[in-house]
Amino acid sequence: MLAATAALALGVPAAGAGAAAPAPAATALPALPQPNSHGLTLKSWSAVAGYGGRMADATFTTGAVFTPRGGTPWISPVQVPVTVRIHLPVGYGSDPARRYPVLYLLHGGGGDFQQWSRSDSGNVAATLAGTAFDGIVVMPEGGRAGWYSDWAGHTDGHFAPRWETFHVEQLLPWIDANFATVKDRSGRAIAGASMGGYGALRYGGRHPELFSAVGAFSGGTDLYQANAQKTIADSLWQAGAAIGWTGLLNPFFRVTGDTLYRMETVFGPQNDWPSVTPVSLALNDAYNSFNGKLALYSGGANGTGETDVHGWNRTLHENLDSRSTQHRYCTGPGEHSYQYWTGELKDFVALAYGTAPAQCPNGWGSPAR
Repeated sequence: MLAATAALALGVPAAGAGAAAPAPAATALPALPQPNSHGLTLKSWSAVAGYGGRMADATFTTGAVFTPRGGTPWISPVQVPVTVRIHLPVGYGSDPARRYPVLYLLHGGGGDFQQWSRSDSGNVAATLAGTAFDGIVVMPEGGRAGWYSDWAGHTDGHFAPRWETFHVEQLLPWIDANFATVKDRSGRAIAGASMGGYGALRYGGRHPELFSAVGAFSGGTDLYQANAQKTIADSLWQAGAAIGWTGLLNPFFRVTGDTLYRMETVFGPQNDWPSVTPVSLALNDAYNSFNGKLALYSGGANGTGETDVHGWNRTLHENLDSRSTQHRYCTGPGEHSYQYWTGELKDFVALAYGTAPAQCPNGWGSPAR
């Protein structure tokens, strides 16, 4: 479900798939006042065809991807390009005084920075059209099996990604430096699907001072569950530190060893897992500051579909309830699929930027109590 194998089937269309519908003629992309800053070196800034200049890709190199570790790296150079896709609201830049909220939208396992924007997966431009959200969407690369972590260990080729450093310490201030954003937590939300749901819960729980709303669509919540560990361990053998097609067939990008070794490669010693496990973070009141703008969504409630994900999210919901942490929990019958996640994204932005609907998406009825 969260594994690279499942997500590959769900969220990574074939090359050339997912072209957008015709759009107005492209306009010039906004200038970037600090393109090389906050540890990032900009290599290209280019429009995505079909969006009239409102969607663009920023490609960087950064010392966070990758870091040499554990011996002489088997790849040279160790740094590889990483891309962030950015969607701008209608009329961006027309009012120099206006500042926009930012939604950081994280992709799932086996996917890449394109996953949320393709018309046959997240289709974010159409999904968010007409919703309460009128801001900037930032869709960063997170690796096929990066797990939104600063890896504690290393690949078999002696290098390691530091995705949390890239996203939180580098990309977030880079976005604020180069776009007309609301430059505090009130202007930032974070959400994601599957592995990206884990990432949103992880970043929100560890950095609540940076975000005001968190949404997890079929997200991972519990590193201690045997099925979750198998999913993660399998993804590290299948994809490891691969980014898109880079390294996917290269054995030096993979992590071999037993399940615990692979888990500790990504998340560090088992004693440290409570600090990166949402069910544990909830028991330490890590989500209290979101004041109800925390939303969990999962299918599998009828005993079919993503039943493991349903159980993991149910536990997180119960842990939040035990600490009187306000949140929205929507669940019902359903699969691990964008068929459900796009509706959940609409529901989440209504919660974060407007008024939460009385009913959950996907025909699931009222939020669970």
